[in-house]
Amino acid sequence: MTPDLNIDIAHILPGRLRIRFSHPFSKQGELAEIIKRHPGVIFASYTSVTQNLVVKYNPKDITTEEIILRASLAFSVEYDLCPVHIQSAEQNVALGNLSLFAGFSLMISHLFNLMFTKSHKFTALNMISSVTTLAAVLDHVYQDLKQKRQFHPEVFSLYYLVLAFIRGDVLKGATFTWFLTFARHMLEVPAGSLVVKTIKSDPTCHIRHCEYEVTVSKEKTDSTLGTFLQSLPKMVLNTYRDIDATLEDNLLQQIMSVAESHDEVLEGLKNLKQGILLKVEY
Repeated sequence: MTPDLNIDIAHILPGRLRIRFSHPFSKQGELAEIIKRHPGVIFASYTSVTQNLVVKYNPKDITTEEIILRASLAFSVEYDLCPVHIQSAEQNVALGNLSLFAGFSLMISHLFNLMFTKSHKFTALNMISSVTTLAAVLDHVYQDLKQKRQFHPEVFSLYYLVLAFIRGDVLKGATFTWFLTFARHMLEVPAGSLVVKTIKSDPTCHIRHCEYEVTVSKEKTDSTLGTFLQSLPKMVLNTYRDIDATLEDNLLQQIMSVAESHDEVLEGLKNLKQGILLKVEY
């Protein structure tokens, strides 16, 4: 079974970088030694317990993006050249179809209750909307734990929804819970990820004896109504600014700059005299 390899960019400061790996390295000190081989790296330490790599470096000699690329390549090599996904540790969880359906059902419930204020025929519809909201929030908690290994305090609004079930005012409680949990996600710029694919090239390659060929591109995601609605803030933002708003866009542009400055060939992984052919697909 092919492992799903992910690198989370947890912390970036000028001259300091911390990234987290989804899977451990078999030899704890090997990754740090690979990173430290490059000129400009002052300190590198990998901790197997947290699966974190901390690097201190001189930005004049090596860029943040090149360190991330070298760490990604080492990660891929560790797991038989499987693709590696690079993303921000603060990546936003996209709205799912269940949360959108819950919001839509709440709107329908409110509409019917406004049109037929004296009727009690829509109690079942209110209950369905509330139960759907409960399921949507629980699913959101699961996705948060799966992607971020933690959940946002906004989900504590479930307590209010449970009280609403007890008191019998389920529609009001469900609406309040839905807005507290999902409203801010409608205004967030959705984050994506980059994919680093590595193949082993012929050591006798005429292009500076390249040992590996690395291709970096944006990950293609399935388009849903939720992702479309979340992409609207970015579309509006790019109308006023001629730059991309997400981390992966900026990172990909910086990697393109690294490729251009190195004439598309980086220093080797374990042997700096060998090369890494870098290709960027925008």
